[in-house]
Amino acid sequence: MRVFHRRVRKFVFGTSLLSLSSMPMFALAAPMLEEVIVTGQKRSESTQDTPVAITGMTADSLEKFGFASANDISAQVPNMQVSGPFGEVQPIFAIRGVSMSDYSSNQASPIGVYSDESYMGAVYTHGMNFFDVERLEVLRGPQGTLYGKNTTGGAINIITKTPLLNDGFHVNAKLGAGNYDSRVGDLGVEGTLVEDALAARLAYSFSRNSGYIENRSGGPNLSSIDFQALRLTLNWQITENMSNVLKLTHGQNDSLANASRNEPRGNLSGGDGVLGVGGIATGGLAQGDDSSGFMDNTGYSASSQNLGHHEVEDNFTGPLVVNSDMLVNKLEFVGDSHTFTSITSISISDYAQKQNTDGSPEGLLEIRWAVDTDAYSQDLRISSNYDGMFNFIGGIYYAVEEMDMHNEYAIYATPPDVRVAITYPGATGFYPYLLDYGQLDQKMITDKTSYAAYTQLRFDINANFGIDFGIRYTVDEIDLSYLNISREGYDGSPRGTYVPGNTTQNDEPFVPLNLAGNAGIVELDVFLENLLSGQVTLEDLLATGQVGYTHGPYTTDSSKPLSAKEQEFTGKLGFDYRFSDDFMMYVSYSKGFRSGNFNGGAYYRERDFEDAYARPEYIDAYEIGFKSDFYDQRARVNAAAFLYDYKDQQFINVVGVSNFLENAGGSTIAGLEAEIMFAATEKLMLMMGVGYLETEYTELELSDTQTLNNPNDTVDLSGNELISAPKISGNISIDYEIYSGDRGYLSWNVNANYQDKQWYSAYNDVGGYENIKQDAYALVNTRLTWRGVNEDYSVSLWAKNLAQEEYDGYAINLQAGFGFDYFQAGPPRTFGMDATYKF
Repeated sequence: MRVFHRRVRKFVFGTSLLSLSSMPMFALAAPMLEEVIVTGQKRSESTQDTPVAITGMTADSLEKFGFASANDISAQVPNMQVSGPFGEVQPIFAIRGVSMSDYSSNQASPIGVYSDESYMGAVYTHGMNFFDVERLEVLRGPQGTLYGKNTTGGAINIITKTPLLNDGFHVNAKLGAGNYDSRVGDLGVEGTLVEDALAARLAYSFSRNSGYIENRSGGPNLSSIDFQALRLTLNWQITENMSNVLKLTHGQNDSLANASRNEPRGNLSGGDGVLGVGGIATGGLAQGDDSSGFMDNTGYSASSQNLGHHEVEDNFTGPLVVNSDMLVNKLEFVGDSHTFTSITSISISDYAQKQNTDGSPEGLLEIRWAVDTDAYSQDLRISSNYDGMFNFIGGIYYAVEEMDMHNEYAIYATPPDVRVAITYPGATGFYPYLLDYGQLDQKMITDKTSYAAYTQLRFDINANFGIDFGIRYTVDEIDLSYLNISREGYDGSPRGTYVPGNTTQNDEPFVPLNLAGNAGIVELDVFLENLLSGQVTLEDLLATGQVGYTHGPYTTDSSKPLSAKEQEFTGKLGFDYRFSDDFMMYVSYSKGFRSGNFNGGAYYRERDFEDAYARPEYIDAYEIGFKSDFYDQRARVNAAAFLYDYKDQQFINVVGVSNFLENAGGSTIAGLEAEIMFAATEKLMLMMGVGYLETEYTELELSDTQTLNNPNDTVDLSGNELISAPKISGNISIDYEIYSGDRGYLSWNVNANYQDKQWYSAYNDVGGYENIKQDAYALVNTRLTWRGVNEDYSVSLWAKNLAQEEYDGYAINLQAGFGFDYFQAGPPRTFGMDATYKF
């Protein structure tokens, strides 16, 4: 830790000095940097006056970077990553090493996403409101006071455009086209309907393309986009002091889902299976085809098909459909000393997807995901505007959410290849039960209710020194009111029910043929060795006869309902000191929590509460930082160093054909970050961000997925790095005005972001997980724009991923159950042209 602190000091002061030393080279006539007003602390204030790590992006800067979806946010935010394994409508955010690895649709992200101050709980809706945006704010670190639960990593605020009263009639329109048959469009119309009383804005957005993953099996490309959304905003000035802003948003997506890439790991070159004992018969059967020497459990060898990074052979991927309706109503009364605010939200959404998880033309693992979500929330708060040293914000919060989930997992419609006896000898006993397994039908209903009371106090001890103290008390209730997991035929015909109905002690779909429960039936040498050493007992031999499917008779009944209730205190204590008008330092302690949840993955035995429920996760965060402007506000350096004590982190763990929602015992995150802006001349603007992370699981023990026949085997993973936590990340942006004339001006933006190597699994490189990662990569984007002299129109040429970097945004080890690793490829190079017009 002492070494880390030295690195922090060296980095923070080094970057500051580097920026300062280069400044005198440029003319002093350069313009000042833009002041960005944010509302991240529920008050309107400049980012430079807010003693938290926050990045604010205005509509102009979003246009400059070619912002098109939630996946673009991380391009200019240090220590932030965004992946989209289920398309742009369902981004997965990671901030400072705090991430969501769970793909279950009932799980809440540890990064809270808010649209016009309303919490968006369903992760599949997080990408649905990123249009007609006035401002984006990314708050890094736990936000346990003003935002509450599910913000252990931070919060993202989407602030959409609101029409002004008596501001005339305005129209903004944008049309664009690009490769992969890309077509995009935005239209906004606003004006005053009743003078001094009512203004309205109607915004429409669409985005379509034909998909960037070629399906070599025929048919349309996959990983396409087909999104459109509409928002009506009414701004009503009821009285001189009271206003009401109503926003109604409807969004829908009907694209072809992301393609999955299959990288087979079944090694045909050896093994001790029935085909490989002593090397007999392996040569002809294992290598007598065009295989690369590796296959999945159906015998498919994607690595021998000469597929490109954005090519697949796919027989199942279908539509990814999301419908989202959201009402947000903000009623506000502004008095002389107090402001009373009410935020009411209603959200109704649904999600369905056909995913060819095995990424092959075979029927190995094909999933139909579906969930319906209804949510309501009410936030009532009061904030003061006193002239003295003391001010406060206080409020009460109530929210309910019901999720109705229905997933179908079809497995082994293509029978296992007999050569699995070579690639995974321990799986030999599974073979008879996979010849016509059918599909797993999972239905789950959860109801969540949350109550909270909060306050944040501000003490301005003097003109330079301030203290923030915040506390929030939350009561979280979650009910698992219905759960049924059954086995069906591929045609949907009932075959049996696991939950409820499995009367065995095995949390597995079947008990395989084996010798003494810990070896495949043909692993004779292993069996004899264990028998002679005493590891196999008489009890083990008797258990050998308990083979077959573990389900009982088919039923639609629910398992026993389960309930959980959590009561949590979170909050913040912060101190800030302004050394001058242009330099402020702050130090803070904050605590955040992510609510507990029931396992939304597949399992096969009715579980006790302790095994079905993942406890809440907690972060105690310590942070020190500064915000500074230099050279008459031409240069800006904001930096922070932080240390997190992370307890009970939640993440999904896939073992064979089972899913476990786990709690890591403990982990630590230490890091630093800096944002630098420099208006070098009237024509040249430079921006840079750098992040550094040191992460470590201090207590974590998970199943050893390499020992298929012994689910009780575990492996100690303490010392491993956290998921989606690259050591180094960075971004840079250069804006240059190439030409300026009487009719307009031409500007050029080049921006890039870099991500160091990161793991997508807590196993890191242990137990066959060495490929579940992404090596370091950089993405370079550019935009050339002509704007009219009055900025009433513009025409842009743009490109993203200019260098055609091939990278993966998501990966899962599915070797134990299916013999391959699963990957989701990031987008290739895209380019296009767009034009905007405003009046």
